[in-house]
Amino acid sequence: MSLTIGPRVTASISSGTILALTSNASIGGAVSEALIVPGLLTTDTILSVSQKTQGAATRTSLPLIGWDTVVTNGITAQWLADPGPGAVIIVAVKR
Repeated sequence: MSLTIGPRVTASISSGTILALTSNASIGGAVSEALIVPGLLTTDTILSVSQKTQGAATRTSLPLIGWDTVVTNGITAQWLADPGPGAVIIVAVKR
């Protein structure tokens, strides 16, 4: 097993590799936003999507409630309300 810490966390296991990929910051303006996630592939198995950084419009803990539409280097994230600019997510995948 190997582990690398940085913008991309990598842990190798016998049946594949687990990666934690960090998105670029959101621009805000909607409850659903397509985010750039460098390194994300359409063939990756998504294990989890979680919020790393709250957006500027968030006065309290605004939950990330889901995701859909995976494209190469991108995913669409969905919040309970508009998070504003600056929200960042982490996508854990198995490759």
